[in-house]
Amino acid sequence: MDDKKKQIIGAALKRFSHFGITKTSMSEIAEDLKLSKANLYYYFPDKFSLIEAIGDMIMDESQQAVDEALHDIEGTLNLLYHMLDIKKAYLLKYHMLILDLHEVNINDERMASLAKRMFNREVGTISKILKKGMENGELVTLDAQVTSELYVSMNRGLAMFCSNMLPNPVMEKEEIVSVINRQRQVAEIMINGIKRKSA
Repeated sequence: MDDKKKQIIGAALKRFSHFGITKTSMSEIAEDLKLSKANLYYYFPDKFSLIEAIGDMIMDESQQAVDEALHDIEGTLNLLYHMLDIKKAYLLKYHMLILDLHEVNINDERMASLAKRMFNREVGTISKILKKGMENGELVTLDAQVTSELYVSMNRGLAMFCSNMLPNPVMEKEEIVSVINRQRQVAEIMINGIKRKSA
C-alpha cells in the first residue's frame, strides 16, 4: 500500500476512534496531515472509502496473525481458539469505532459489500484451518468451505443475540468477552464432532 494512503488511514483511524465518524470531517483529516483536501480526495473520494480502507487494513493485519499461527500452532481446536483471541483483541481495541459505525447512516449496498468481504475472509481463514486438520489426519474428510460457512454463521448468530433472545448488533466490552467464551465452546463442540476417531 502507498505510504501516503497508510498515513491517511492512520490519521482517520485516530480521529474516528477519538471523536467518532460522524463528528470527523474530511477537512480535519487533511489538516492533521497538512494535506490539501483535493489531495485527500484523490486517495479517498469520501468518508466511507476511508472506512472501507480501515476495514481492509484490520482484516489484513488479522490475516497475517492467523497465517503465522497456521505455521506455528498445532491442533485445529488450538488454531480456532487462537483466531477467536485475535478477534477479541480487535473487537476490544476498536470498540468505540465499531459502536460509532452502527450510528452512521451509510448506503446499505456499500456496507453490505464490506460486510460480505469480511464474512468471506473469515470463512477463508476457517477453511484453511480445517484443511490443515484434514491434511494432518486429525479431522475426518469434509467440505471445508461449507463447514466453515456454517461455523462462521453460528458464531455471528451468537454475537448477534449475545446474552438475550433479542437481536443486538452492538456489544458492550463485557459482552464481547462473554460471546468469545461461548464461541470457544462452539469451536470445541464442532471439532469434537469432526475429529477422526483413533482406531
